[in-house]
Amino acid sequence: MYFSLNEHLIHLICLFVDSCLFGDYTIVESSQEFSMQTNTRSLQSIPDEVVWKSLTNLVERFDLKESEARILMGDMPRSTYTSHKAKLNRDQKERVSYLLGIYKSLRILFEDGEQARTWINRKNDLPPFKGLTPKEYMLEGGMVRLADVRKFLDFWRGY
Repeated sequence: MYFSLNEHLIHLICLFVDSCLFGDYTIVESSQEFSMQTNTRSLQSIPDEVVWKSLTNLVERFDLKESEARILMGDMPRSTYTSHKAKLNRDQKERVSYLLGIYKSLRILFEDGEQARTWINRKNDLPPFKGLTPKEYMLEGGMVRLADVRKFLDFWRGY
């Protein structure tokens, strides 16, 4: 699998964010159940510039409108979104982390980068989407919907 320079940057950022989120974790095995405790302080240590760059690349990759990106960022004010310099809170960084995880899973599942980029715009009858596109599903709800899509893709790829 070959990555363009921007895709390589996104891949590296995904690894960085994953290591910040899950680098300091414990997994407790109980029959077939796993629980993970994350180091939540690590998320705040990610520089805002890195998160803004990640968000910009993801908006481009997923072909999101500005209004859609702002909704996915928790109804971020337009002035904050367009500045790309504002300090981001933990909630906003977590949202970008979910979007990065979604993109990363799609790049693993689909060899064709175009399929990975367009998946969120295709109707899906599987739960939890029930006929919506994944993008529509995420836009209708809060951060829980971002987490649902990430979990769906993690399950799909056997993670």
